[in-house]
Amino acid sequence: MRKIWIILLVLVVVGVAGLLLLRGKWNTSSQPANAVNQPTAAEADAPTETPQERASIEAFGVVKATNVININIDFSARVRELYVKEGQKVTLGEPLLALDVDEYRNQIRDVEYELLVAKFDLKKAEKDLKKTETELTQLAAEITKKETALLTNTDYELNQLQADLAKAQQDLETKRELAKINGVSQQEVAALEKTVADLNRSLQSQRQKKVDEIEKLKAELALKQINKDLPGAELTALNMQKEKITLLENKLAMLRKKLDQNFIRNNQIISNVKNGIVVELGYTEGDLLTPEKKVLSIIDLDSLIVEANIAEEFIKDLQIGAGVVITPVADYDRTYRGKVIRRSAVAIKENGETVIPVEISIDDRNDFLLPNFNVDVKIYIDETDSKAPAVPGEDSPHRGDSTGLMAEEK
Repeated sequence: MRKIWIILLVLVVVGVAGLLLLRGKWNTSSQPANAVNQPTAAEADAPTETPQERASIEAFGVVKATNVININIDFSARVRELYVKEGQKVTLGEPLLALDVDEYRNQIRDVEYELLVAKFDLKKAEKDLKKTETELTQLAAEITKKETALLTNTDYELNQLQADLAKAQQDLETKRELAKINGVSQQEVAALEKTVADLNRSLQSQRQKKVDEIEKLKAELALKQINKDLPGAELTALNMQKEKITLLENKLAMLRKKLDQNFIRNNQIISNVKNGIVVELGYTEGDLLTPEKKVLSIIDLDSLIVEANIAEEFIKDLQIGAGVVITPVADYDRTYRGKVIRRSAVAIKENGETVIPVEISIDDRNDFLLPNFNVDVKIYIDETDSKAPAVPGEDSPHRGDSTGLMAEEK
């Protein structure tokens, strides 16, 4: 009987142990399924995500200036003294370098003297022309006068001869009458007849002389008129001189204009922008300036924008005026506001990808943001004004090589 009780006790112990073992295995297999459905402590403490994140396009960009002034000198000059260095900030009217322009000013004085001589020669040519025209007028008047006198028998010399001839003819008639009554000898009549004949010949000769003189004057007048009216004759004299003066005046104005520019004052090159940076300084003191090589460039800091390239698959979502947040790579703690102000009308290839260049304004730029800085830009496709948030609250999505799109999450 005692053995029976011992056997029953052993069976009870074994049974209880088996039950405990089975219960432990069941608890171990069911614990992971509960962890999936129950949040962890870290997850419970983490901030909950907003129901909707704003859609945006992200891209890399570079700060560029839309206004870069290239200073070129296309006249003879040397660098006398440099006042600035590469990358130096300058203000409006600030001297950048001094020029030695003595040789160029001598060129201007030479042209000024040549112009004065040409104007003097023009006055002389005009005087000669006026003299020629006066001579032509006087010659024509003289011809008219002589022709009138010849036609109207008012020429003094011819009148004298005609008067002498008329008197001789009258005397001859008287002597012939006297000869009939032997009042005078035949020799006196013959001598008087000879005088009348001589006077007739003299009158005819003088008349022909007058005609020949008029014809000679007419030939002289015609020759001078032909020379005056020849094609190109004016250009070869007076007009050519006027053309020379015009060319010299234009040349002088051009020479003076090269010194009269908004970046040159008192033989110095000055800054013609209010807020700029000197770059690409191409000369040192003593160098001769040449038209082929610019002196320097000035970047207008007030014209800075961001240039970025947007992948073609996202360009449909981009609108002009869309708000932008700009973050410089040099300091991720800084952000700037802006908006899309221009989208290129043509796509380009960049690293094997088709992209569209866009320009973004910087509405609150400060002195930290410099030309050629690399920046990250986030363009909000649901916003079409310049009021982009300064610091976006949503987490940044994964960024690709050039652009990424943050889709709305419900």
